[in-house]
Amino acid sequence: MLDDFSLEAIIAYAEAHPLIATLLLVVAVVLLGSLLRKIFKVAVVCAIVLLVGLYFTQGDDSDWWKRIEVIGSEVVMWGEALLEKADEIFEKGKQQLEGD
Repeated sequence: MLDDFSLEAIIAYAEAHPLIATLLLVVAVVLLGSLLRKIFKVAVVCAIVLLVGLYFTQGDDSDWWKRIEVIGSEVVMWGEALLEKADEIFEKGKQQLEGD
């Protein structure tokens, strides 16, 4: 049944029946427009949801920066202590190697 179905057959049918071809084109354009409208509506709803989420999550961030500064100063302090301890261990190892 579909063995002789081809693009040439569709074009020949459309040339033979221009009214049906025009109606099919109008239906296709209407369906495409409807699909694009729905996609646009979904995009608008997603944008609204994201903006509301951004509004509620963007609060006073000064506390956050203060915590970051405290943690950063603690990390620097721990790093300096670690470097001093590593230097002591290095010196002890160096003395042990020289003493042998």
